[in-house]
Amino acid sequence: MNCYETVARLHLYIGRELNAEEVVIVQQHLTACPDCECRFHFDMRVTRLIHERCTIEKAPEHLRERVLLLARAPMGEPVAFDPEVEMEIRADFEEYE
Repeated sequence: MNCYETVARLHLYIGRELNAEEVVIVQQHLTACPDCECRFHFDMRVTRLIHERCTIEKAPEHLRERVLLLARAPMGEPVAFDPEVEMEIRADFEEYE
């Protein structure tokens, strides 16, 4: 396997989407090629960084309930909120911005 083919498979290798035979072939190339091994480590760091920074926290239960209420309401129909709950929802939205 050449460098071009290896780099083309790195995201599949990192995501554990290759079969056992392909894994061995990619690993052999990475062991023998310092440039591709460097690229692999870079891609791994980027993948981990994206995972760490882009993980979505679960919204509070009352916020999820209100979003579902809004989603189920007929289009254009106003939905009444308890003023206290509305303040909590606004505060939650500001926290996520």
